[in-house]
Amino acid sequence: MKRVRLISIITCLVIGFSILCLPVTGYASDNVTATPTPAPTVTPEPTTEPVAADTVAFSTEFPTLDIVATGSFQFNLTLDYHGNTQRVFDLKASVPSGWDVYFQPQYETGKRISSITIDSSFSGTSKQITLTATTPTSPAPEAGDYKILVQATSGNLTGSLQLVARITAKYGLYVIPVNQLYNTTAQAGKNNVYSIQLSNTGSATLNNITFTSTHPDGWEIKFTPDKLDSLKTSDTKTVDVNIKPPPKTVSGDYMITLQVSGKEVTGEKMDIRVTVNTPTIWGWVGVLIIVVVVVGLFLIIMRFGRR
Repeated sequence: MKRVRLISIITCLVIGFSILCLPVTGYASDNVTATPTPAPTVTPEPTTEPVAADTVAFSTEFPTLDIVATGSFQFNLTLDYHGNTQRVFDLKASVPSGWDVYFQPQYETGKRISSITIDSSFSGTSKQITLTATTPTSPAPEAGDYKILVQATSGNLTGSLQLVARITAKYGLYVIPVNQLYNTTAQAGKNNVYSIQLSNTGSATLNNITFTSTHPDGWEIKFTPDKLDSLKTSDTKTVDVNIKPPPKTVSGDYMITLQVSGKEVTGEKMDIRVTVNTPTIWGWVGVLIIVVVVVGLFLIIMRFGRR
């Protein structure tokens, strides 16, 4: 009996100790409310959209043009501006020495401009501009590529574009008498000098220049020098033409034709009228013959008239 009581007492002590060790929350009263720990408050940083920088740029559909050596040509340009303020752009073009250049609003050929105003617009504003360039005529530029740099500047904002003028060779040979007279006189049987001047009016060097002539039979036509290896652009050269009619050429007007030809081009033919004068001695001989004939006739008439 005592043993049973002891076991009961031990069992009660174990149960009581277990109850005391249980978590309080497991046996909380219905009147107790648990308070959650509040989460830390995060304040969002303010967001600002970045402001786009102003931009300007040139563009063209044809940045390279093929042109003949001398004359004017045009580039059609577009100036695109994106910005938040109205701007005035100064226009400038860098060209080879001796070239002339200016800007115009497209379709307004009567105006020449050095600046242009463009309104603000981040969606983009475009202006159409024509650049006209003229090459020098003397000396004409050699064949090749020539660069033209166009710029539009407003403050520290600059847009630029490089253009190319591709000049093709142009050959030209101009021949004229030095005294600008297409006639001369000559003594039969003697050397008579007539001078011509050659000019290279093209944009490239002329090579292997030779001379030919058409003349009456028996005449001698010689050129000094008899040929030219080359003639550079805008250069001139004087050539002497020795005209020698045969000694017994009858006095009068004769026609000769001179022509100058190069490897690349042939000059126009020159017709020269040559007036041949008989030497003075032959004139006196002719007069003497006439006198002898007249005297002879007179003597014959006098002799047969007496009979």
